[in-house]
Amino acid sequence: MKFYKNLIRSFNDLHGHHALLIHTLTGCNFHCYGCHNYEELVLNKDTQPYYYEDDIIEHIQFNGYFFDAIILSGGEFLLESLDQIIPFLFKVKSIFKGIIIINTNGTFPDKIKVLLDRNLVDGIHLDMKLPYHLLHLNNKDDQEVYKSVLGFIPTKLLVDRLITSVHLVIEHNSPYSQIRTVQYPILSMDFFNEIKYFVEALNKNYDTNVPYFVNEFMEQDSS
Repeated sequence: MKFYKNLIRSFNDLHGHHALLIHTLTGCNFHCYGCHNYEELVLNKDTQPYYYEDDIIEHIQFNGYFFDAIILSGGEFLLESLDQIIPFLFKVKSIFKGIIIINTNGTFPDKIKVLLDRNLVDGIHLDMKLPYHLLHLNNKDDQEVYKSVLGFIPTKLLVDRLITSVHLVIEHNSPYSQIRTVQYPILSMDFFNEIKYFVEALNKNYDTNVPYFVNEFMEQDSS
């Protein structure tokens, strides 16, 4: 795996914790509205300077006392194969005793399940971009919503996988997991309210308590 050289310390991504945010250069299968990472980490990923896995392990080994959580992101981190992800996480866990989180758009519920079942990660931060359960793929208006937010119109199989991932994360009920949505300015609050109701209903169904957050949309600096 290749990792972006800009490792970011964050106090905001995991409340009450000092996290190291690590981005892979794997690209992304979404092209979301206003994505800050797309040009640098997706479109131009092959021209970016990068770290190898051993560089990341060494950084954690020598600087791990500066943070108590690691967040692995992208692009879409789970585009990497499990054959690469699992050995890497074993290495991380052997030298780092803090919290390990994966950021994902939910495309790969099978990978999420494996990593949670094997206790290789402590939580999942899942970006639920839209109320997938309410949008109809054969409706032109809903197609436009998908295209405007995700950058494309998904297949039914993909939508089913996205919904399955939300179920998995909520059912698992880690205190470090969360469902979240960027407050895209092109959407009305009805969209975010519907996602909130969906998450609350799943929490009630599974007797769990995974929080839902609406994160502020940050305009890109055009200077």
